[in-house]
Amino acid sequence: MRMHRKLALVGLAAVALLATACQGKASDDQKQAGDPANTVVFQMKQATTLPAAVQKIKERGYLLFGSKFDQPTTGERNPASGKIEGFDANFGRLLAQRIFGPNFTEGENGQLRYVETISKNREEFLASGKVDALAATYTINEPRKEKVDFAGPYYITGMGILTLADRKELNTLEDLNGKKVCVAVGSNSLTNLQKLNPKADVSQPLADYSACRQAVENKSYEALVTDEPILRGFMSKSPGVFRVADKVFTEEPYGIASKHGDKELRDFINDMLEEAYANGDWVKSFEGTLGKAGAKTPTPPPVVRY
Repeated sequence: MRMHRKLALVGLAAVALLATACQGKASDDQKQAGDPANTVVFQMKQATTLPAAVQKIKERGYLLFGSKFDQPTTGERNPASGKIEGFDANFGRLLAQRIFGPNFTEGENGQLRYVETISKNREEFLASGKVDALAATYTINEPRKEKVDFAGPYYITGMGILTLADRKELNTLEDLNGKKVCVAVGSNSLTNLQKLNPKADVSQPLADYSACRQAVENKSYEALVTDEPILRGFMSKSPGVFRVADKVFTEEPYGIASKHGDKELRDFINDMLEEAYANGDWVKSFEGTLGKAGAKTPTPPPVVRY
């Protein structure tokens, strides 16, 4: 009886070791193939037919999607998981799901591969093929339409002002007269502020908005001007440190950009956006990102095709 019991225990131990080994093998294989994209679960359906431009992406095996990596609530790398999270970043997931299906993988070797994109290199990355498409707080305007194609808009916001919490006197454009204001190189904010208030000092733009946020915090700049979602993201990550002025002073329609002249991909992305509006994916993404930073959920804007 004791012999049978010992044999049984040995057998159970062997099974446990085998299961552990198999689990390790599966984890290694999964890491090589790309992690499951389980950050958010969307309803987006896989397209049954693909235009030639999108079919090439599928046959290649992965989508290159540009996003900011340092903007809370829109596009930011999660330090714990390493995943790129945010409202803009989620459009990469929706697009990948429409191309590859709901079980697509993401990561360095996955079917969805994020590429860090900043304000000054968006057009360059699209033209060179470093990204297939991008959503990076990118305002649609006529000069940019000459360089890239835009799907959308997927969100309409406006530029605002972020200051330290005790600088409550800085609320309007006029309040920025003579003040050292931080904007990012290559951004719409720089162009707009130069037009709307030439008396604001924007003579020293920085590389990106994370650098601007730090510069305001250490008091080397008095204010940061850019789109409100970016500002509220920074404020939400540093409670009590910053404040955002109540009013916005421009209208900024955000678009998902693709290479200039690639109408097939642009139309495919527009179709994806309209499905996300209809099936609730857009609202789910908004409420899980910008909504958590205090933004009220709006009605998504109608897609404008051209």
